[in-house]
Amino acid sequence: MKKYYAKSKLPDGTQPTVKEHLEAVAKLAKQFGSVFGRGDEAWVAGMFHDFGKYSDAFAKALQGTRTKVDHAMCGAVFLSQAKKKKRAYEPIIEAIHGHHSGLIHFGELEPALRGNFCQGTAISLNDDKYPAMAGQEEYTRAAGCFQEDFPEFRFPKLQKFAVRKELLEIRENEEHLTIHNIEEMLYTRMLFSCLVDADYSVSASDQNPQYLLETERLKFEAEAWLEELLRYKNRLSRQSSSDASLNQIRNDLFEQCGNMGDSAEGLFTLTAPTGTGKTLALLHFALRHCQSSGKRRIIVVLPFLTLAEQNADTYKKIIPDILIDHSQSTLSDDAREFASRWSAPFIITTSVKFFESLFAGHPTDCRKLHHIADSVVLFDEAQSLPTEVTETTLEAVNELCRTYHCTMVFSSATQPDFGAIRNVVWKPTEIMPDNPRLFAALKRTHVEWRLEMPTSLEEVAAEMAGLPSVCVIVNLRRHARKLFGELKEMCLEDELFFLTTDLCMEHRRMVVKEVTRRLKDGLPCRVVATQCIEAGVDLDFDVMFRALAPLDSIIQAAGRCNRNGRIAGGGRVIVFEPQEEGCLYPGSPGQKCGNWYESAAVLVKRLCAEQPLDIDSPCQMKKYYQELFQGQADKASLRRALGLRDFAETEREYVLIANKGLKVIVPIPWELSEEKYKKYQAIRSEVLKNGITPSLMRQTAALTVTVPVCRQEKLEHCLERLEYAGQRREGDEKSGYYILRPQYEKYYMRDMGLQLPEEMEGGNIW
Repeated sequence: MKKYYAKSKLPDGTQPTVKEHLEAVAKLAKQFGSVFGRGDEAWVAGMFHDFGKYSDAFAKALQGTRTKVDHAMCGAVFLSQAKKKKRAYEPIIEAIHGHHSGLIHFGELEPALRGNFCQGTAISLNDDKYPAMAGQEEYTRAAGCFQEDFPEFRFPKLQKFAVRKELLEIRENEEHLTIHNIEEMLYTRMLFSCLVDADYSVSASDQNPQYLLETERLKFEAEAWLEELLRYKNRLSRQSSSDASLNQIRNDLFEQCGNMGDSAEGLFTLTAPTGTGKTLALLHFALRHCQSSGKRRIIVVLPFLTLAEQNADTYKKIIPDILIDHSQSTLSDDAREFASRWSAPFIITTSVKFFESLFAGHPTDCRKLHHIADSVVLFDEAQSLPTEVTETTLEAVNELCRTYHCTMVFSSATQPDFGAIRNVVWKPTEIMPDNPRLFAALKRTHVEWRLEMPTSLEEVAAEMAGLPSVCVIVNLRRHARKLFGELKEMCLEDELFFLTTDLCMEHRRMVVKEVTRRLKDGLPCRVVATQCIEAGVDLDFDVMFRALAPLDSIIQAAGRCNRNGRIAGGGRVIVFEPQEEGCLYPGSPGQKCGNWYESAAVLVKRLCAEQPLDIDSPCQMKKYYQELFQGQADKASLRRALGLRDFAETEREYVLIANKGLKVIVPIPWELSEEKYKKYQAIRSEVLKNGITPSLMRQTAALTVTVPVCRQEKLEHCLERLEYAGQRREGDEKSGYYILRPQYEKYYMRDMGLQLPEEMEGGNIW
């Protein structure tokens, strides 16, 4: 019989056959799927994913005499006919069909699959291509080729995805049907992940036989890392200048987390005040748990990029081999393979990267998902979930624990009462059940609620000017700019600092380092900031001003005040409502007032009018969340997409952060760092010559500022000062990257970062 090839000739002159490729992919996919008990399903997906390559059309594509040939559809067509009405095969068919272009629900696929087989219809749902086969005759011939290659092949007996009994009983209830769809869609994505990773890995191994060895860092050394953690913790304790009672609480928390690490797998919460060492305590839990339960890796999920970088600095002192993977991670080419596969033993990522991948539908986004199975996942600062996607997110979390053998920990000083949401089942085990004692013992601040009438930013600036160690956190960047301008008239330049996302990540690091030094040395230090320093940034002020915000934001801000218990009478936290025109709260660019952030802030004001809130009371925090979540439901458009099992629409609707704006590559001013300015100039030359590339995106990650533009006229003005940094290819989609024209580099300032005149004029910019 004719020999069919899977790939073009390799550099060494060999050419992998379809048989060799299918066999290798199926074997590897089965290995991946076996981790969560679906090895046979993943094996079948691997065996048929390239069934369409048993065709003359694909052979001609390899020869270069045909284009737009869709081989992925054909494996889905063959299985849909070979296993009619076998629901266990539907997720496999979805995975096979989408392994190059993305997932489509079987209900939408089925008419096209049937038509291609029965009527010979040459309609593909993959990127306007044409199926490599059409009609029963071609499929019968291809089946003969497959049987010739695999004479011993037999379909295994597969179990269809089980509907939970409680959902089956009330299936007519739309809400519970949506929950079931979340579970079914995640199962498809997990099989899809096994197939895609196996396919990509085998293809890469054809070029480099050592590929899998080079991209598998599965040497999990829990015992050695535990020993290093204990040594590091002891060094910190000896060097600590914190109050003795605070150090004792940190030690107690650390030990309790370690002891709870011996628990069975499942869902946990860790509720403890800020500054109690939750970062190391969580690691203690995770390493003990991996040691006792044999988990394969640890994944740390953080809400902000700055937190990811900061926590990585701590963890690297204990664990040398860490993968940091987020949208702006500066990874080497080798590390990018680990990032795409998540095959490292210790991963730090962001909420956006983790959760949006769980609801994605494209191969590159989903390739890593099967590596989440049988892992310990630590959510630090777990309160940061947007309410419009909370139900969906938490159901996925429950399913990862229930079906994929994950242990998940939600850690926060402001632990949300997710159980108060109507459709959410939330039954975690609390690692520190006596946490009210910790909050009472660690009362390090007292709050002044100045909410009876609004306070002008000029008044705040005047009060700050008379204080040597003070920070203000406001909700909007325009408020920060105004405050900073007022303080510049009253304070010495070296005593005043600005920390917002107007500064690129590298610039913020430099500012935080200098602020930390001045606070440690007891030098005057006044900081104007937005929420970007609210969580995880280890600063310790005597006084903290906080613009009215959700209660968890206020508590996080308070955690940067008297953090180490230095002030006997406690630090001062002053909560005020700004006396400013226009919106007072952030939202998505272009969105009018009225969103979850504003609703939560208004709730705080109402509760304080009844009785001043005690930010150190878990009971009051619980009451706050119960009222905040009352009547709360995920946005209707997301629920609709889930109800239809529409993978593409779900991916579009499931968004944690609406990042609409221009990515502007900026120059660190020469006077701050000659080296970094020269690096910017070299990058600028390459970008303008060749356009932005993945390599340049990585190099510019720490030198990029996102400029949200709310109105079209502002966008047009901004673009006059920027040069497009997209790839120089015809038909290239907009990359979203821009770079300042040389004459406008002055708009990136040494103290305030990027200040385009269009934004300085005001308007709803945050």
